[in-house]
Amino acid sequence: MKNNKNSSAIKCLTSCLLLSSSVIVMAATPVTTTQVSGYVKFDSIYNDENDASGALREQALLTLNGDEANDEEGDLYLSSYESRINFTSQTTGTPVGDLKAVIEGDFYSGPAQNVVNLRHAYFVQDKLTIGQTWSTFMDLASLAETADFGGPAGRIFTRQSLVRINLDMAGGEVDLAVEDPKNGVAEEQDPTAPDLVAKFTRAYDFGHLSTALLIQNLKYDDGTNSDSAVAFAGRLSGRVNVGSDNIKFALISGQAMGGYLNFGDVQAADFIEGKIELSEQTATRISYQHLWSQSFRSTIRYAITTSKLDGVDQGDFNSLHANVVYNLYKPVKFGAEIINAKKKQAGSESLNLSRFHLFAKYNF
Repeated sequence: MKNNKNSSAIKCLTSCLLLSSSVIVMAATPVTTTQVSGYVKFDSIYNDENDASGALREQALLTLNGDEANDEEGDLYLSSYESRINFTSQTTGTPVGDLKAVIEGDFYSGPAQNVVNLRHAYFVQDKLTIGQTWSTFMDLASLAETADFGGPAGRIFTRQSLVRINLDMAGGEVDLAVEDPKNGVAEEQDPTAPDLVAKFTRAYDFGHLSTALLIQNLKYDDGTNSDSAVAFAGRLSGRVNVGSDNIKFALISGQAMGGYLNFGDVQAADFIEGKIELSEQTATRISYQHLWSQSFRSTIRYAITTSKLDGVDQGDFNSLHANVVYNLYKPVKFGAEIINAKKKQAGSESLNLSRFHLFAKYNF
């Protein structure tokens, strides 16, 4: 009888050990999930007035960056090039924490706009991000909803290769990053140090506030002349909820922002009389979004950017966007937008754009 009891105890202990070991094995086994997502977007763009060169990539700012100053009226463009596809892989339960990898592309690339354009290619290990993605100088949550992709004035909008660490601090989040040097001087690109970016974002009951500092080390060396300069730029932005509506805003100001701001419509710096001269830009934007119902909303957005280089006015760029968006079903939306934009050019006539934009979009 005693042996039977001992045998039963041993069997019970063995079963418990096996069960606990299987639980440990299961807990230590990484689990990976992969998701394919993206959207299909159709754009119908009619330019009532377009004082610059028309292009297949019909964004307001890029259009006004054209060299042709002929007044074109009645231009119609149909496009689906903004459509994109995203692959996201996530792995949990690894010895180094959770992992995430993202590869995303659209078709805004090449002269015919039918070549895949790499938007994102990065991975995240716990709080560390490595690869190409949105610049840390951006605040995505403060961007207004517009049909015009990337075109409004007063917008930091760029993706680049970077190494970024995210830290919880002071009730919010701090992001510290080293990023691919974005700008050069005149036609020279002689980077010897990465761009440095620090960002602080904090959520509040009313919305969020975010501030960022950008530091660039610019160098010029054409074999005969050389110089270097450090450029500083800052951003303050956020969102304020007003009931079910919201106000989004940003104030951006600093030196040599170049490709960080407005797709680089003003060069970051020039080499004048033996030294580097940094451009100076200030951009402000504000938007108001009103929800008429759960599926119907409107946004109005105004922005202006002023620029100087070596004391010379480089021209102002302002834009006004007003739209209505209807969600037929959460992944499906239709919209209409009116765009008026003006870009002053130093020493020449202003370029004007008057546009009516229709779109249909399906997220998957």
